[in-house]
Amino acid sequence: MLTEVGARIRRYEPGSAMRPHLHGDASLSIVVGGDYLECIRSSERHYAAGYVAFCPAGTMHAQQFGASGARQIIVEPEHDWLAWLSDRLNLGEAPYGHAGEFQQLGSRLVHELTQTDEFSALAQEGMILEIIAAFGRFAGSQTAKPPAWLSVARDFIHAHACAPLSTAQIARAAGRHEIHLAREFRRYYGSSIGNYLRRLRVEKAASLLAQSREDITGIALRCGFASHSHLCRVFRAQYGVTPSEYRTRHKLWPASLRSDRAR
Repeated sequence: MLTEVGARIRRYEPGSAMRPHLHGDASLSIVVGGDYLECIRSSERHYAAGYVAFCPAGTMHAQQFGASGARQIIVEPEHDWLAWLSDRLNLGEAPYGHAGEFQQLGSRLVHELTQTDEFSALAQEGMILEIIAAFGRFAGSQTAKPPAWLSVARDFIHAHACAPLSTAQIARAAGRHEIHLAREFRRYYGSSIGNYLRRLRVEKAASLLAQSREDITGIALRCGFASHSHLCRVFRAQYGVTPSEYRTRHKLWPASLRSDRAR
């Protein structure tokens, strides 16, 4: 039952931080508002609304919350749910992902968590199961081994991510028809080619914002965006903040937390 699952809404103050810590139980979090940076598994991640992230038991992590704080639903899955996920995913790698489906389910679950009628517990548990199933499907699509030709297409996209690129060019590189490419790419990578390419460009821009002093217009053009405003629009849609806000946030990340990334 839901009382055993322990679903709850957590709110975090703007600009606050959580020092490196760990939990005795595994958890699945659904971000429903605001954003934050997290250091986990020797990597730095940025989460905003629509992200779902799994944190294995005993895993050291730390967070720096954004200017608007953050709000998330935290679920402690039952043992059999964890067993189901672990049969399909490498939970030890702390998998995470972003999809519009997660945002919609999260919003619905927030509403149900505020209800107290006789049906609310059942509705909540049903939605949590939907989220777990959607997460398993999404993360599983990221780990399923694609055919060799599709890996060639993906490598080609990565190698030319910041250059003008068309589906026809990618299809020719992979030796497949465009329609076949588009269908199989979504099947294995859980995204359209366009959205995948857009994400790569935004991630490249985020890396340059954090690691260089180059002006934002220069970064936008270098990463394949038409203009400063184009980058800002796409960056906010993916990360929930503007490029300048992201750069400022990264500068505020405590040095002590950076040193813990290798833990």
